[in-house]
Amino acid sequence: MTKQQTRKRASQTNGVSGKNVKQSRPRSRLQATDREESKSGVNYLRFACIGVIVLCMACSVVLLWKNQNFDSGANSTQQNVAQKDETNPPREHSKHDDVKSGNKKAETETSRGFPDSEVYKNFRPHILNKLQVKSTNVAGTTVKVKPLHHSHKDSSVRAYVLEKFLSAYECDALAGAHDSHVTQTSKRNPLLCFDSVKTFRQNLKEVGLKIQVSSADFLEGTTCINESLSLLVRKHGLKWSYSTSFYPGESKFSLTLQERIKQATGLAPENGGKFQITSYPRNVGYKNHTDCVLDQEEKRDRYATILVYLKDVAEGGETVFPELGLSVTPKKGLALVWNSMTEDGQCDPSSIHNAAQVIQGHKYILQRWYYYQNFPSLGKRMPEPSLPNREANQPRVSCDQYEFGSCRWYDEWNYDHITEYVRNQHKYV
Repeated sequence: MTKQQTRKRASQTNGVSGKNVKQSRPRSRLQATDREESKSGVNYLRFACIGVIVLCMACSVVLLWKNQNFDSGANSTQQNVAQKDETNPPREHSKHDDVKSGNKKAETETSRGFPDSEVYKNFRPHILNKLQVKSTNVAGTTVKVKPLHHSHKDSSVRAYVLEKFLSAYECDALAGAHDSHVTQTSKRNPLLCFDSVKTFRQNLKEVGLKIQVSSADFLEGTTCINESLSLLVRKHGLKWSYSTSFYPGESKFSLTLQERIKQATGLAPENGGKFQITSYPRNVGYKNHTDCVLDQEEKRDRYATILVYLKDVAEGGETVFPELGLSVTPKKGLALVWNSMTEDGQCDPSSIHNAAQVIQGHKYILQRWYYYQNFPSLGKRMPEPSLPNREANQPRVSCDQYEFGSCRWYDEWNYDHITEYVRNQHKYV
């Protein structure tokens, strides 16, 4: 209450008291004195109450003012933090800004694409550095092991074939499921992705497409091109193999298969990645490459590979190790297993191999990579990145380094073509 209101209230109160006094004329001097003292005491009490009320209101105003200042200061601090990059003078928007924006978005993608705390909690590190191949029995059938001998003295690679590792029924079921999924997913045109601009240009040259391209032709935050350009390259004759995947635990067969592999080869399930079924049409193969990465200290790399042929191939399609002088002809149910790294975790260059082009027929394989040092996300189906922008269930074609790889169609998306991830992949598990 303001001082003016207080005075008005006091004036009104005094006025009422005065009126009452005039209406009640004192009988004697003593009585008049008593009345004046009584009136004075009442007014004193009234003024005291009013003072307390005013004091309370003032305290409330002060507290409210402090709270508003605190909130305002907090908001101001948040705004300053959010706007710390906006202190520079405004400039014209450029393609460089788009790239930076894409990288920031990609960085967000990589941070959300890995296992939750529960996966980390249950993770147990394990080193895999030996093959222990032996004959085993599967459903009453003996799986026989045959070592593949080579004369390369400096090579640590040991290769084996295992006959009748998968039954004819299992081979047919896997190949059939693969074909069905490829047919269903191929209703949408794939987006083409390349490991670099150089690889992009080399593939264009191979198909005779004479257009000038640069990194500006890649979609935001990626090394992939848009659908119309992808379709143009495909129409000019770019070829690829087809790969579909399933993961441990997604079916009863996946668990049975990984246990069978462990019994026959000693390859620990916890060091295994996803299972891939790959098909090679006519005139498609895969160039010389190693499954592990040469000249690096990273131990989370592919120590060994198991590959099972799901069909016979009329001509071509061999798995060839040029440094070891080995060649394996596809045979339905036959498994091929070898190590690519040494016991101390170094990638062995003599493990280089290729998939010869299919001349007649159609080649189908099932394969799984086993890693020297495991990591939490290994063998887990991870959330797919939102980049590049694409339609639901749209497949991708990934073209690896031109000299050592080929192009392959995939039914799922990973982070291999997210520029920020590739730049900082050593930080991720």
